[in-house]
Amino acid sequence: MKPDDFDVVILGGGPAGERAAIRAARAGKSVALVERENVVGGTCINWGTIPSKTLRQSAEFVLSLTTNKIEGIRTEIAGRITMADFMHHERLVVQRELELVNATLDRYAIRVFEGHGRFLDPHTVCVQDRGGVERHRLGAPVIVIATGSCPNHPPDVPFDGETVLDSTTILRLPRMPSSMIVMGAGVIGVEYASIFAALGVKVTMVDTRERLLPFLDREIVGILERELRKLGIEIIPQGHYMTIERVTGPHASVRCETREGRRLTADVLLYCVGRDGNTRDLGLETVGIVPNQRGLIEVNEFYQTRHPHIYAVGDVIGYPALASTSAEQGRQAIRHAFKLPGPKGRTEALPFAIYTIPELSYIGKTEEALREGGAEYVVGRGRYDRNPRGQIMGDRAGLLKLLFEVPSLRLLGVHVIGSGASELVHIGQAFLRSRADAYQIAESLYNYPTLSDLYRHASFEGIAARNEKLGEAWPTPT
Repeated sequence: MKPDDFDVVILGGGPAGERAAIRAARAGKSVALVERENVVGGTCINWGTIPSKTLRQSAEFVLSLTTNKIEGIRTEIAGRITMADFMHHERLVVQRELELVNATLDRYAIRVFEGHGRFLDPHTVCVQDRGGVERHRLGAPVIVIATGSCPNHPPDVPFDGETVLDSTTILRLPRMPSSMIVMGAGVIGVEYASIFAALGVKVTMVDTRERLLPFLDREIVGILERELRKLGIEIIPQGHYMTIERVTGPHASVRCETREGRRLTADVLLYCVGRDGNTRDLGLETVGIVPNQRGLIEVNEFYQTRHPHIYAVGDVIGYPALASTSAEQGRQAIRHAFKLPGPKGRTEALPFAIYTIPELSYIGKTEEALREGGAEYVVGRGRYDRNPRGQIMGDRAGLLKLLFEVPSLRLLGVHVIGSGASELVHIGQAFLRSRADAYQIAESLYNYPTLSDLYRHASFEGIAARNEKLGEAWPTPT
């Protein structure tokens, strides 16, 4: 079969592949986008970011009606919430996102080939249908691998899509459970644990590590743990499953025995310990690219593999594996391949958000990192319960935490937990990029009443802490 020639072939239609395709098409390049699913958008739109965050919004709404009530206003939910009720808004949002993505691909005349892409040689990819029959051959001087990742499936975990689920099949849960075991307390596990707990599901979360989310600021994690327990979540640290088995009966359930001697039973178990790169059967062996044991591909600073014209971007190369970073990696790969102008900075120094209830977000250094590096710093805090907007919203647990260098008071890190944390962190991102100090942040004007005004209060506290630490009396803004 003679290959159809393009300027670039992209494997995978998630955020990384989509943005790479659009950037190339905007530069006048002919683009082929290969997607093995019957929809584009990847995990982000179909099974991950957008669905889980939409479900979180629905769960938070239910929680506001049942727990976070406004004094003097009575509300109630008639009957028990079903999975159909819970998933309705999610399906509408996902459908709208897919319409927008497809419209964009059409606008830029990007050809989408449905099927499984596989390397035949360093410049040729074949596209196979679900039966393994070759339907197309695509040739290009540049190829981008953006195939994403999938949930890890150990062979001794009996995934059945009904009682034992992963972060993809949880979206097809047939009924609302009364109880749930969440095996794994990483970002995905903690998010889903809080979502279902907010709906009244009894959740037991088993963390394989000693500390919850060890890469985060410990003060922020302490607040998160307290709020998760308020939702009724039991957290078991340093837990490892020994056996997981489905229990048959009138109502199927699942039993988990841990190596530490705990026996846990629940209606369902959500297994979310790790994700693997989608590199199986891509024909990488034919071009000499060898993924690691987790299926991830090694790249250089320009996202090139061992072949300079073959790039890999997004979740398939591992950390940070965020939709925002994956999209930018896709753009940067195309800019490098075709020598196009545009930002070339690395994508690690971007804000990170975890959409738990409450949500949290950060950018920059943590206290732990500063201490390990021997840096001199001070902390400034802005508390939601002392902020008028926080009181209006009924959020009394939230915290904005700023870390400042001593003696310069230059901002080093921003950590937020509470309502709007994933939005508030971008103010700190702008201050970090401009190398602002506590005085500049404190003297900025913020709308009143807003949560943004927490930056002013946190900066005042940082200035006072710096002055006390050095025994100096710098003028403090009022």
